[in-house]
Amino acid sequence: MKWLIILFFCSYASYVQAQTVFTTRAPESDGDQRQEYVRKVFELSLQKTEAGYGPYILKLAPPSSTMKRSLVDVRREAYENFFVRDSVSKKSLSELEAVPFPVDLGIAGYRAAFVAKKNLLQSVKTLGDLKKHTVVQGLGWLDTQILRSNGFNVETAGSYDGMFKIVANGRSDLFLRGVNELLAEWTTYQHIPGLTYDEHVLLYYPLPRFFFTSKKNKEAAKRVYKGLVMAYEDGSLHSLWQQYYGPSIDFVNLKSRRFFEIENPFLEGIDDSYKKYLYRP
Repeated sequence: MKWLIILFFCSYASYVQAQTVFTTRAPESDGDQRQEYVRKVFELSLQKTEAGYGPYILKLAPPSSTMKRSLVDVRREAYENFFVRDSVSKKSLSELEAVPFPVDLGIAGYRAAFVAKKNLLQSVKTLGDLKKHTVVQGLGWLDTQILRSNGFNVETAGSYDGMFKIVANGRSDLFLRGVNELLAEWTTYQHIPGLTYDEHVLLYYPLPRFFFTSKKNKEAAKRVYKGLVMAYEDGSLHSLWQQYYGPSIDFVNLKSRRFFEIENPFLEGIDDSYKKYLYRP
């Protein structure tokens, strides 16, 4: 019996040591629900590949105030196999190892706005009309550069929670959000005096978001990509996507809005094979 117990603990120790550690981003604040779907998708990719690659442990990095800070941690390999989801650009593809699969199936490119006045955008008829309004976006977000390159007046803020207050206080007209995010954020932040959301305009720009990690984590990135494709093909990824994003997409009511489209110049010249996985409203 003693030898059986020793054998058990030796086997368990070997199992634990064989587990590959992965790390992903934690929420920025108590009200930040954006990372929940991202974490679930990342874990799904690891589950799908467990038979071929072995067991894993998924950890959350300590909370970071901004995406910019998290990307610094990725580059310096602050945590083991640290993966973050970020918008795709030629710069990010050159500096980091990408998993070329659109984590949210491209839905984040469809943008609706938080505003302080319910009918602020009711009279908007043209893209020029929309550009007359100031926009607040996050520090280090690619959205900021995309909007500025298309002629929008954009200011940045470092606090995710603070951007809802900036709009509610009238310090900026619009806080543009992915239509997959708006319902959860409205549920969380509707207590802020003066905050509401627009029901009239839908802005679109291509915004694929990939998982990124250090260039040294190529094998780990291959595993994640393989798992994402497996989950897409067997329908489990779409089920998760629908669970987290379907209610918000219905809430935004895309077809009832005036549609405007702008370009994302940061995608020029990149491999577009990811497009076959994009959601088409």
